Amino acid sequence: MINVKKLMIIILIVFAIVVALYPILAELEISILKSNNPNAKTIVNYIVQIVSLIIAIYMLKKFNYLNYVKLSLKTILELIVYILSLLLLTIILVNIFHLKYYLIWNTSESYATLIFQNFYFLFVGLGEEFLFRVILYYKILDTIILKNKKLRMIIAVIITSFLFTMAHIPMLSIGNIQIFSTLNIFMWGIFSSYLYLRTKNIYVAAIAHFFTDAGIIIDYTEIYYGILSTFINIITSVIIIEIYNICKYFYNKKIYGIENFNLK
Repeated sequence: MINVKKLMIIILIVFAIVVALYPILAELEISILKSNNPNAKTIVNYIVQIVSLIIAIYMLKKFNYLNYVKLSLKTILELIVYILSLLLLTIILVNIFHLKYYLIWNTSESYATLIFQNFYFLFVGLGEEFLFRVILYYKILDTIILKNKKLRMIIAVIITSFLFTMAHIPMLSIGNIQIFSTLNIFMWGIFSSYLYLRTKNIYVAAIAHFFTDAGIIIDYTEIYYGILSTFINIITSVIIIEIYNICKYFYNKKIYGIENFNLK
């Protein structure tokens, strides 16, 4: 059973925010183009994303969700291992299958320019993952009253991914590509939820989000490679995370024994 009233309120609030923000962002885009300042767009993006991140952190505190985004030494170590493994496996896969890819640090631009232009995607990743994978996910989960915990989680992930897609609709291309872009974003929402729920580390989802948005590994300028990058991220992430969980399982089994393992 789902508390439809509460769920509809959440959906309508997200929809209202999207509708309200779209004309504002569109007007900013027009003003930036008129200014002829090459750095204006990046500066505005920084401001928007930093404000969004501050709002997300405020909401985490308001709803007592800060526990879900807490940084620790274990969290940081897991993140480092994930980043290095993701980069290594992705490069191996794209070379094995002769897929188009590029590393952003191999371009002709200076490091300073690349960092300035792309670092704000880190704020995008953090802000959106905090908002959708933590705040909205747990708020929606609270509206679903079912005994089956896994079914509750699946429904919450699907609804959250739908809202994530809806929030990105103004950014999608117009035309036939829009269908593929929409499906790609929806699939990405589900994938990000998997990353967070499987690892319990929101920063893993945030860094994967950053890699995709900033085009660190795969060229996202063409729709085909944008979708391809999502699939490669999914494959490599599942390999990394599931190998980690298998190793953790056998380690705990060895330490705690067969009888007591399920209690740990």
